[in-house]
Amino acid sequence: MSFGDPRWLPLLWALPAVLVLLAVAARWRERARDRLMSATLFARLTPGLDPARRRWKAFLFLLGLAAALIALPRPQIGSELAEVRRRGLDVIVALDTSRSMLAEDLRPNRFAAAKREVEDLFRLLRGNRLGLVTFAGESFTSCPLTLDAEAASLFLDGVSTSTIPVPGTNLEKAIRRALTAFRSEERRFKVLVLVTDGESHEGDAVAAARAAAEQGVVIFTIGIGTPDGYTLPLRDAETGALRENLRDREGRPVFSRLDRTMLQRVAAVTGGAYYESSGANLELDHLRETIAGMEARELTGRQARRPIERYQLFAALALAALALESVIGERRREEERWTGRF
Repeated sequence: MSFGDPRWLPLLWALPAVLVLLAVAARWRERARDRLMSATLFARLTPGLDPARRRWKAFLFLLGLAAALIALPRPQIGSELAEVRRRGLDVIVALDTSRSMLAEDLRPNRFAAAKREVEDLFRLLRGNRLGLVTFAGESFTSCPLTLDAEAASLFLDGVSTSTIPVPGTNLEKAIRRALTAFRSEERRFKVLVLVTDGESHEGDAVAAARAAAEQGVVIFTIGIGTPDGYTLPLRDAETGALRENLRDREGRPVFSRLDRTMLQRVAAVTGGAYYESSGANLELDHLRETIAGMEARELTGRQARRPIERYQLFAALALAALALESVIGERRREEERWTGRF
């Protein structure tokens, strides 16, 4: 047996408490009666009072209460094969895996912060069809569109800054790769989320965004990093210790900066919006609300085993027991007999 809403299970502890209260109340009632009168006098003053009926009423009340408390957490017994249908969007997340994402202006570095953002995004967008594209100088579809958010998260776990062997950052190729990953030919119901520092020295990202807009894709961008920039560390592969910072041909440290303007332009072309990673989920909550407000469609159903709800049986038992308890009186019905004049 499983439960659809186990938060109500602690209420079952109320059942023994009620049982104790009823027993204490019955004992207190008997002692109070004994102090006032004898059992013989009480029987003469309360003709027809049936102790067995009182016990039955208590039993039915406890049975109804127990059934109601069991029905609340929605017990599920057995399962059935059913087609799962959802309304949602096709959402592809493009994650930057280039070397610039190793800058440590976000802790521990941009790439780790970006993976956390994507993981939270997959959780928040559960119910939509999700996909993952990774990119650097080239791009790759790491996870095709799927209704299984856990599967998308598993693919994300295996992504690192060495996933794409081609160095550089090419936002245009990332956007065009995402366009090929969308299955539908419809010019709506498609969302692309770019998670990157925006440093793109190759291709024309704005032109790719215009192509995306023509196909009905709305692009949201999440900026990772700081506009002031940060050096790129070169760390020991085994110990992780900092050896030195990356330098250009003149020996000067290379700085990587968040290109906020580029990401804003790419989002604006498609009617999307730009968000900036702040280490909190506030921006992601805004993004989720924006996506949730977009027009959705019924996604392709799939066969899945679904637990069978059995709370109706317990709810019916509770209603029957409590209704029966309310109509049963504590006195036996006795026929009136003529005993003559008083």
